[in-house]
Amino acid sequence: MYIIRQQWLQDNAIRKWYFLAAILILFGGCSNAIGVRNAPQSQWLELTIFSRFLVFSLLVPAQMLLLLCAFRIRLQDIYVTGSRRIIWKQLEYHLAMALLVTLVPWGVGCLMGMCLNGWGPTLEAIAGEILIRYLYLALSCLATLLITSFFLLVSNQTWAFLSGFILNGISFGLNVNRHLSLFYDFLIPNTYFLLLVMFPMLLVLILILVFIVRLEIFRKDW
Repeated sequence: MYIIRQQWLQDNAIRKWYFLAAILILFGGCSNAIGVRNAPQSQWLELTIFSRFLVFSLLVPAQMLLLLCAFRIRLQDIYVTGSRRIIWKQLEYHLAMALLVTLVPWGVGCLMGMCLNGWGPTLEAIAGEILIRYLYLALSCLATLLITSFFLLVSNQTWAFLSGFILNGISFGLNVNRHLSLFYDFLIPNTYFLLLVMFPMLLVLILILVFIVRLEIFRKDW
């Protein structure tokens, strides 16, 4: 709780960007869903809440920018606590905030747009599938942010953003060309394959990335 309170008090300058990002993403998700009013039912999710183009061009870049703008390594925090663990805890907080202020408005905006289109009854029938795929989307965003965090620790903000964006673009390109892409496999038609194969692979990748980022934090000579 101390970390959350400390970082929240230090986030005065960034809160307006959290708010603006949330409003932009809410509006983008809602307007996009309304715009595909005449889409076939089989393509509803792919064109709205799981639109790979908007995830690639809007959602993930917004998350990376929020993380890079908010996360700062403060040497005095290490000196005060006597441990570098404080840096990891602060990073955890900013990862959570970047995901929270983007994924919640995105989901709410898309669902609002779909309900305005009159798709509510159908959405109730596939709510379980939506939740599973949205959880996968959230985990893939977390993996991208962890990669961005690692490059931020070893280089600078510019290279961190470019590295995360390029890797995300490679995954996007693989998915567009109908290959397994890991980060964009929330679009796989077979939900069972997603649960039994892709989920474990993504979780293993996240655990590896967490280990690497933590190792860099504790290894780095500040």
